[in-house]
Amino acid sequence: MIGPLKQRSSWPSSVATGLIGWVGFAIIVPLALGYAGPLGPLFLMAVAAAVVQVLVLRLAFSALKMDQGVKTGAVWGGVTAALIVAGEWAVFPEVRAHPIIAMVTGVYVGIPVGAFLSYFHRDDRKVQEEAKAAGKPVDYGRDAHWLDPFVYGALAYEVAMLPRTADLAISAAVVGMIVGVVAAGVSHFILGKWGNSAATIPAAMAAGALIGAPTGLLFRAQAGSLLLPPLAVGAIAGALTFLATSIVGRKLAALERGE
Repeated sequence: MIGPLKQRSSWPSSVATGLIGWVGFAIIVPLALGYAGPLGPLFLMAVAAAVVQVLVLRLAFSALKMDQGVKTGAVWGGVTAALIVAGEWAVFPEVRAHPIIAMVTGVYVGIPVGAFLSYFHRDDRKVQEEAKAAGKPVDYGRDAHWLDPFVYGALAYEVAMLPRTADLAISAAVVGMIVGVVAAGVSHFILGKWGNSAATIPAAMAAGALIGAPTGLLFRAQAGSLLLPPLAVGAIAGALTFLATSIVGRKLAALERGE
C-alpha cells in the first residue's frame, strides 16, 4: 500500500475499512441466501452506509470515547449501523422487503467496523509513540500491508471467474477480498510457525482450494457465466488467493528477519 493507506487509522484507511465490511456482507449474505437479482442497488446501499458510518464515527471519535477502548468502538459501531439501516429502510425497497435480514447484517457489519476503527487508532498511536521515543521515523512494518490481502483475493477471484457480466465481476471481487483476509491470517499465524518456508506454499494452495470450493456456491445463480462448475471455479480461486498471500507472506517474513 502507498501513502496514507499504510496508516490503518488514516481517513482513507477508515473509509476502506467501512467499505470492505459493508460491501462485502451486503453482497455475500444475499448471494448465500440465493439472491439472483442485480447487485448494483445492493452495492450502492452498502457504499452509502459505509461512508455515512465512517464519517459519523470519525468526526465524533473523541466525543464517543472510541479512542479509549475497542469495546466502546464496537458498541457505537452497532448503534450507528442500526440507525443507518433504519434510515435506508425509508429509501430503498430492497431493505423494506427484507428488514430483519438487513438489520441483522448491518449490525453484524457495523460492530466490527467500529471496533476496528478503535483498534487501528490505538495500535497506530502505540507505533508512533514508540518511534518518537526511540527518535526514529514511524515504520508500521507488516501492518502497512494490511490492505494487500484484499487486493490479492479480489484479483485471484477475477482471474478464476473471468467475469463476463458486471454483477459477476462485483461478486467475484467481494468474495475474493474476504477469502484474501482468511488467506493472510493463515499465512501469518499458521505458516509463520514454519518461517513461511517455500514448502508451505503448496500446502497453502491445497488449503485454499478446500476453503475456496464452497465459496463457489455463492455464484450458483451465475453459473451460466462461468467456464467451469461453481465448486471447481471456487477451488481454483481459493488456491490462487492462498498462493499469492503465501508468497508475499514469505517475502515479508524474510524482511522481518533481516534477510
